[in-house]
Amino acid sequence: MRRAISLTVLSALAGLAQAQDTNHFDCGNFLQFGADINQTRAAFTQSPETMAWNWFVCLNQPNATQSSNRVWELMKPSDQVYLPNGAPPGLYDARVMPPNAVLQQARDHGMDLSRAFHNINAIQQVDGLILQMGGAVPNAQRGNPVRFQLLMGKDTFDYIVKNKVYNVNGQAALATGLDFPPTAWELKAAWLWIGFDTTYQAQLANDGYFIAQAYYQQEDGQYQVGYAALSGLHVVNKLSPNWVWTTFENINNRKYTVTNDTPAAPMANSTGPTAAAEPVNASFQANNPTLSQYELIGVEYKPIKQVLANSQLESAFQNTSSCLACHSTAAYSNNDGYFNFALNQGGGIVYPTAPLPASDFNGYKKLDFVWSLKRAQWQR
Repeated sequence: MRRAISLTVLSALAGLAQAQDTNHFDCGNFLQFGADINQTRAAFTQSPETMAWNWFVCLNQPNATQSSNRVWELMKPSDQVYLPNGAPPGLYDARVMPPNAVLQQARDHGMDLSRAFHNINAIQQVDGLILQMGGAVPNAQRGNPVRFQLLMGKDTFDYIVKNKVYNVNGQAALATGLDFPPTAWELKAAWLWIGFDTTYQAQLANDGYFIAQAYYQQEDGQYQVGYAALSGLHVVNKLSPNWVWTTFENINNRKYTVTNDTPAAPMANSTGPTAAAEPVNASFQANNPTLSQYELIGVEYKPIKQVLANSQLESAFQNTSSCLACHSTAAYSNNDGYFNFALNQGGGIVYPTAPLPASDFNGYKKLDFVWSLKRAQWQR
C-alpha cells in the first residue's frame, strides 16, 4: 500500500511539473497545430491535459482582426452551414448578421454591434431532455433550459463544402465514408440565459463566467435578445485519428443548474475532473485569471471503454456518456438513415461507452465522428 501511494504522488507531481509550463505555448497558428503537427502530437501524448488547456487558452484570446471577440466566437455556427433548404452555405469568413429584429432590440439596449451575437436556439441534449436552471438563479429563470450552440473551424467547414455534405442529398450520394483533415475542429457551447438582468449578470461575472451577447427565437417567432454566460465548452479536433475530445465547464455550475430529480438537486459532474486533469487545472487557473473559474473535466482520444461528460451538455446521462464512443457511431445509410446509437438495456436506454464492432455498420457510410452532419436538410 505504501508503495502504491508513493507512485500515485509521484505521478501527480509529474503531471504538475508538465502543467506548470503554461506560458510558452504559441497561439499564433494553433488551429493548424503550429509548424509541425507531429511535434504537437508528441507534446499532446506527453500531457493531453496540458495541451487541452493550451488550446482552451488560445481559443479564448482576442481575435486578431476583431479583438472585441474571442477566437472561438468567430468560428462558423452550424446553423449557417446546414441551411433549412439544404442550400450551399456562404463563405466561412463572411459574417452573417442576426435578423433585423434582433439588431433592433440590440440597438435599443445599447449592445455592441461589433461583437458576436450567439444564436443559442438549441435546448435538447442527446437524450432529448433539457437541463434546467435553478438554485441561485433569479425567479424568472427557474426551470428555463440551458441553451446550446455548435461551431466549427475553417478546415471542417471547407471539407463539408468540398464534399457537398452540407445537405442530405450530398451524404446520400457518397460512395464511401468521410475522412476529415487532421486540422478539423468543432466546438459545442452551453449557455445560461441572462437577458438584461444586470444584477444577475454581475453575479455570474463575479463567479468567473464569460458573458457574451446572444439571442434565440421563441416558438411564437419572436426573438429574445440579451446576454448569456458560458457554462460549458466541448473542444474537439482531429489531431488523433479517433479525434481528441476535451471538455471544460465553470466550477460554479452547481449553483445555477439542477438535476431533474424530485426534489431537484445541484447539478454536479460525476465523471471528473479526472485525476490527470486536477493538477493541470490548478496550474492553468493560477496563470490565467480570466479563465480561473473554468476547469478541464478530462480528455478522450483512445478507442477504449471510457466515461466522460460535461454536466451542462450530458447532464442526465453522464454515467453512460463517452464522447469518442458515441461519435464513432456517426454514420448514414441510404436505406435506414442515420445510425441509432441508443442501446436498449434493462428496459431503458443507454449509450455506448466503448466503440461498437465494425459489423454493426454494414450498409452505412461512416461520417468520421462528425454527428453535426445529422443537422443537414434535404435540398428539394
